Amino acid sequence: MIIAGLGNPGIEYQDTRHNAGFWAVEALARKFSCAFTERLHRAQVASFRFKGAAHLLVKPQTYMNLSGESVTPLLASEQLVSSDLLVIADDINLPVGRWRLRSAGGHGGHNGLKSIIAGVGEEFWRLRIGVGTSPGTGSTLVDHVLGPLASEERAFIDRQLSDLSELVCMWLAGMGQRAMGRFNGRNYGIPEPIS
Repeated sequence: MIIAGLGNPGIEYQDTRHNAGFWAVEALARKFSCAFTERLHRAQVASFRFKGAAHLLVKPQTYMNLSGESVTPLLASEQLVSSDLLVIADDINLPVGRWRLRSAGGHGGHNGLKSIIAGVGEEFWRLRIGVGTSPGTGSTLVDHVLGPLASEERAFIDRQLSDLSELVCMWLAGMGQRAMGRFNGRNYGIPEPIS
């Protein structure tokens, strides 16, 4: 299976909302004790094992809008089908602290997903991580997704990422539908009580 986190390479983008997918696969690499040491099909790749099978974590290095140019040939070279792919990406239509796992669907205006759909079709899994909508006044959509999160917002996403390996292990074990039921309703965007 392949788990691809979408983002933009380069230090100037590493803390931007658009890189939520990169943050996710980096968190998974720490959890599964692997590192992005390989480069395949214009992507940084980390290999790990789960229940005896080998899987890949992927960070395309093509920049967001061309993600499919990396993910599509990688899927083909691994002789996998689109349903063996989980793509993790930011979503401006979800508030910070929410996420949505789905087994298929459209791109919802996300150019990275649009690029992957052009290569493999719509029948792949996707996990959308909410990064909130643009505040509006004086801020464009590009400014929003290429801007940093507030520290409280990043804390919400870090709480999500601490549960991500559980969601991914369920997906790898063929329990994606059950993972949808367990995780899609959770709201991590509530401040923890002060103790």
